[in-house]
Amino acid sequence: MSGAGPPPRGEDAGGSWRPSASWDVLRLRAALLARIRSWFAARGLLEVETPVLSAAGTTDPQIESFTTRYCGPGAPYGRTAYLHTSPEFPMKRLLAAGSGSIYQICRVFRQGEAGAHHNPEFTLVEWYCIGADHHTLMDEVQGLIAEVLAGSRSLGEPERLSYRTAFERHVGVDPHGANPAQLRTCAARHGLETGAGLGDRDADPWRDLLLSHLVVPHLGRGRLSLLYDYPASQASLARVRPGDPPVAERFEVFLDGMELANGFHELADA
Repeated sequence: MSGAGPPPRGEDAGGSWRPSASWDVLRLRAALLARIRSWFAARGLLEVETPVLSAAGTTDPQIESFTTRYCGPGAPYGRTAYLHTSPEFPMKRLLAAGSGSIYQICRVFRQGEAGAHHNPEFTLVEWYCIGADHHTLMDEVQGLIAEVLAGSRSLGEPERLSYRTAFERHVGVDPHGANPAQLRTCAARHGLETGAGLGDRDADPWRDLLLSHLVVPHLGRGRLSLLYDYPASQASLARVRPGDPPVAERFEVFLDGMELANGFHELADA
């Protein structure tokens, strides 16, 4: 705890020191965080806090970690440390130790992410429910978002559609069956730039292009859209369900054409 002095005076007292958030926004944020914590507590999830600094960066090739330097006991010549991009791995250590269902609200850091919908530092809610598959987690996410929006915005009945159904509806192609050349042709048919160096060896870059440009803009219009059962090649740490085709048991949640959340039926032996 520390005392606070008066605002600066004189020639250095420009407006740049003033916070960009209004008091109304700060009060609303505080109330929102209290409601989120209450929602989790009512479901028996334990709030935890894990280290922000780690000895290694993220393993996700699409995300870059911030680095810093630690000098002190145990590292007389200094060593690199990394700001976490999510609390996933330390939380999974707690799960493996028998914590039960847990959640965390924390700041996370992702290098190079800045724009209308991204910030290099932001607040993330991460939680793990013992024994829940991705369909159960979709129920949970719907419930949390309904709690967050209660009294401020009403939405229509949520829609759930598989990755395949979304592509067939909005793009006119089976994303699991089409090869890269066929996906390239589909992109050209819809007027998308096809000379972006995506190549014809891997279907996933083409799926991502079609998803972001032709599918996502239609999702979450007046209601939540939950997209599930992604290609097995995009499983990350989600379980892959055998079948024809095999699919990754993961999902993403969209509102107003923007992703709000994602979830996995997590691997237990990774």
